[in-house]
Amino acid sequence: MYRVSVVKGQSRVSIQVEKNRKLWDVLLEHGIFLENFCNGHGTCGKCRVIVQPAREHHRLTGVERNFISEEEAQKGYRLACAVLVDEDMVVTVPERDREAVVLLSALYREVPLAPRVKKVKLWLKEPDLDDQRDDLKRLTDNLGSLKTGRDVICKLPGVLRENAFTVNAVIRKDELVDVVRPDRDGLYGMAVDIGTTTIAGYLVDLKTGKEVDVYSSLNPQRRLGADVISRINHEITTDRGREELRDLIVGEFNRMVSHFSRRNKVNRDDIYEITVVGNTTMMHMLAGIPADHIANAPYVPAYTRELEVKAREMGIDINPDGYVVMLPMVSGYIGADTVAAIMASGMYENSEVSLLLDIGTNGEIVLGNRERMVSCSAAAGPAFEGARITFGTGGVVGAISYVDLDSQEVYKTIGDEKPLGICGSGIVDVASELIKKGIVDETGRMKTAEELQGKLDSRLLKRIVEYNGQLAFVLDPQSGILVTQKDIRELQLAKGAIAAGMNILAKKLGLQWEDVRRVYLAGGFGNYIRVDSAVNIGLIPEVLKDKVVQLGNGAGMGARMALICDEYFKLASRIKDKVGYVELSGIPEFQTEFMDQMYF
Repeated sequence: MYRVSVVKGQSRVSIQVEKNRKLWDVLLEHGIFLENFCNGHGTCGKCRVIVQPAREHHRLTGVERNFISEEEAQKGYRLACAVLVDEDMVVTVPERDREAVVLLSALYREVPLAPRVKKVKLWLKEPDLDDQRDDLKRLTDNLGSLKTGRDVICKLPGVLRENAFTVNAVIRKDELVDVVRPDRDGLYGMAVDIGTTTIAGYLVDLKTGKEVDVYSSLNPQRRLGADVISRINHEITTDRGREELRDLIVGEFNRMVSHFSRRNKVNRDDIYEITVVGNTTMMHMLAGIPADHIANAPYVPAYTRELEVKAREMGIDINPDGYVVMLPMVSGYIGADTVAAIMASGMYENSEVSLLLDIGTNGEIVLGNRERMVSCSAAAGPAFEGARITFGTGGVVGAISYVDLDSQEVYKTIGDEKPLGICGSGIVDVASELIKKGIVDETGRMKTAEELQGKLDSRLLKRIVEYNGQLAFVLDPQSGILVTQKDIRELQLAKGAIAAGMNILAKKLGLQWEDVRRVYLAGGFGNYIRVDSAVNIGLIPEVLKDKVVQLGNGAGMGARMALICDEYFKLASRIKDKVGYVELSGIPEFQTEFMDQMYF
């Protein structure tokens, strides 16, 4: 056994470790989170730690050489996923945790108030020898026939008699879900958008339809991989993997409930419903339903219809007889979040053709109108979320999100904090700027300083350097944050997949881009990206430049619409049935389109 002392910020933990155990696994087991995008499989290079003593025999592995320079290695930098514990060591985890900037707002849509849950005040006649009706019948004689569970019936006699037979009955659709004292008139619901990277939640007063509070966090499942494939792999290969993933997300839901309850002085038992949207994998993992087959052809999910489950069955700490309501999905890769965004955009009700883009690790694309809609999911890779980018990071405080090479400052960060890395919108910006300055050509090749001598301002020329054997452009000399030739190639792959998917859908409907009247950009990336930059790199056709509407968190807005008004929940199922799905891997011409669209 060896002793591993782990230092993170002000905390220090000592762990006894068996010989040759992978350091990544040890840290994960002890709840020590490392930034990562690949769940310890050595492909992202983000799980950097400092190992002391930095002995000569601790040579970098082949994988590590892709991400760590010799100079950094001499200081003890290693990847936790590549280190086998073979002696006592001190491991320092560099503090990179920053507050995530989660998009909560969206274009507002007026929604009629018609929730599934209501509270009805009742003044009941007390029983006597001439009226010996049972307590439940006495209640339902005033309300009509209702399904009633055992727990509510158990509670009923005490509540009736403690309150002189004046009570509030809580009814959800055709079910009696609670009976409470007459002064407990709170009636709340929650809407939650589970993103692969972030979670957004909304507390809503169901008596008025008004938003009471919002909540945002990083998805705790990210410690098991940045993308859905990594997480599905964890589910398949790890004992209790499915339960572990589910427990992480349910735990975050319960933290959200506690936050809302504490901040707003809301009794959590007065929260009777949560509507949930997310991609298809996230929806399966929340419900504890196997997601195995989503990862492999023919990519078949266990279910796509709407699902309503008692909160107690889910382990979520709202009223135990309340419900968790999951909106329907279209396919394995077009989820409830896309259905909700379609609903929030209103494109389903218009005769004009609209395009919806929600760009992340996968790019969900929907094209059409009220007559017909087709969709696809383009495997863009994680570049748009900062993954597989040398200094990439998520949309956190300190992420470089804006680049302008004509400005003396060159870049701006989220929150105007010290730069931590580059997020997706920053990558698009820097690529656009490098193209405009001629530093990157249409094939994506970065030019050397010698090639650009006399053609480029010396201020920018000196920023072209070599990094780990490849050309790179320095954004911040002080921190060493730069963009490499490999990063540009990653962006080309991502934008090529999205643009090719868009073209396939347009051909499917026999449309030209001139036929499209509106382009909705949904999600965080779509909200923060500069449209000019997206057009300049060829992500969005130039003819659509002036038709872009940044929708914001359309998924969260759609979830709120379904919470506040039952008609919108029913509408979600009709949208699901109307949206056709095109599997790009089954389209022969996709590869040709993909190659064409990789050019800038």
